[in-house]
Amino acid sequence: MKILVDASFLLLCAEKGRDFISLAEESLGDKLECYVLEDVLKELKGLAARGGKRGTLAGVALKIAEKMNKLRSDLPETLEVDQKLLEEAERLGMALASIDMDLISKARERGIPILTVKKDQSIFFTGTLA
Repeated sequence: MKILVDASFLLLCAEKGRDFISLAEESLGDKLECYVLEDVLKELKGLAARGGKRGTLAGVALKIAEKMNKLRSDLPETLEVDQKLLEEAERLGMALASIDMDLISKARERGIPILTVKKDQSIFFTGTLA
């Protein structure tokens, strides 16, 4: 299954020190092929440059993202990263990995499958891939 991963999901992996991708694979019984938008990497690099606890987590998140397939979006630079994530997930028929409730809500409205992590750190998947 192809998954487009957002910054919030990567930051959670960094913060909790857990490999939620492997947990998702176990839970779903399917190998996940993870993709990350270059825009998400840019967002994380910006956070990392600011320093502090969140900056440190962003640095760890970037290391996690290094193992994923990079994806360049041809959408206009003026679009917000969340909008690009929605457009690309829809266009490429991918699920979206996020813990951002606003993004999840917008993805659900568009019928994009969601992979998220609940408060008890269990994996939750909704939707189906075409």
